[in-house]
Amino acid sequence: MKKTLLLIAASVALSAAYAQTFYNNGAPVAVTTGGVMIVKSDNITTGSGSLENAASGSFKNAGTVVIEGSFVNTLGTADGSGTSTGKYFVQKDWINNATWNADQSWVTLYGTDQNISGTSPNTFYNLTDSTPIGLGTKRQTDGDVTVTNSLWLSGSEHATASYWLNVTNSDPAAIVQNTVNTGFVSSTAGGRLVRNTDQKAEYIFPTGVNDGGTAKIREASVVPANTQARYYKVRYAENVPTTSTTSDDGYDTLKKSGGISQVNDVFYHIVDASDNSPADLSIFSDQIADGPWASIGVWTGTPAQWANMQQVVATPGQAGSGRIKFTKSAWTPAVNDSVFALIDTIPIKRDFTFPTAFLPGGVGVPVENTYFTIINQGDIVMLDELSVFNRWGEMVFDSRRDGTDKWDGQYHGKLQDQGNYVYLAKVRNKQTNKLYPTVTGNVALIW
Repeated sequence: MKKTLLLIAASVALSAAYAQTFYNNGAPVAVTTGGVMIVKSDNITTGSGSLENAASGSFKNAGTVVIEGSFVNTLGTADGSGTSTGKYFVQKDWINNATWNADQSWVTLYGTDQNISGTSPNTFYNLTDSTPIGLGTKRQTDGDVTVTNSLWLSGSEHATASYWLNVTNSDPAAIVQNTVNTGFVSSTAGGRLVRNTDQKAEYIFPTGVNDGGTAKIREASVVPANTQARYYKVRYAENVPTTSTTSDDGYDTLKKSGGISQVNDVFYHIVDASDNSPADLSIFSDQIADGPWASIGVWTGTPAQWANMQQVVATPGQAGSGRIKFTKSAWTPAVNDSVFALIDTIPIKRDFTFPTAFLPGGVGVPVENTYFTIINQGDIVMLDELSVFNRWGEMVFDSRRDGTDKWDGQYHGKLQDQGNYVYLAKVRNKQTNKLYPTVTGNVALIW
């Protein structure tokens, strides 16, 4: 006779000198609201506990299930018990070869290296990757993964490989990072992070790579021009540890249109859209680690080459990230993979420059070297705006806010730390009244 196991406001811990397996061979098993079920791991041998749902068994979870091993759904059905928001905490692999109904459940993968696999679709309502970068990666090994409500990247790398990670909830906040410098999605080949959109708001794609145990996050984002339902797909591409990624992948950095002096040869982004509707496209960069790029280039034309997207504006990235966001407004997608890389532009004229370092209040230092501002060659240009940011992305100087175009190295009356700072400047030609391309770069504060 099949039996139903009801766990009501109780904790069931299976522990022994060997790993424990909760094996359901055909019975309907339910963990009710308030119930807690724990399948213990083995603290002595190299084994681990697991929950295995086999035969025609069913496993319904409206409470909390902690599996210090793998979740294995072989033949039966498992779910989150409707709207009761059951919670699953899994330390090893998630293997679904049968029927999994996420309902409104929450699945947290909290172990080290963990695989999401199986021959059946893996669709989650809420999914949390909670292992810090360097301690483990969540990997899709058999196919696409779908998240219908929220994806929480709590410090982890989620590696899609050549598969897709689909976030179908069109809320711009559907992807949550623990901090803006941790938690990201990496992909290879045809792998993509996919987001549904239906709002005129910014949708962040936290893409990157595991760079020797450190998260190297270089986001992309889109702001659709209207509220029509659509999707965008993004992949960050980097060939670690070579420094010729772009050329190696077929996008020759030497093939570039006039006005481009250099193309980023370390990484690029592939972006795809479901239709041709305009959107604002942004690519993010760490101007200190990556170099002071000036604009976005797109691989286009026949024969194909890198072309400057023109009228690209540089602004601070997400607060606390320390990254700069390069934005092309009213970008028209090509409804297929488009490739974008950061580029440096050739100045129209060497009418101006900026110092690379300054020494505020230095004894015996020429006065012009004791503050940071534009070096105006022949009084040909005028400085419209000048902003300076520290390594955490905090604006420590703004010419409009502070009422001067010279930074003395202070913020709120306090001399700032020595080191590199990122600056953005808008410079206008006095004769033509036209703006030059946004100027970005690094300046060293020394004292």
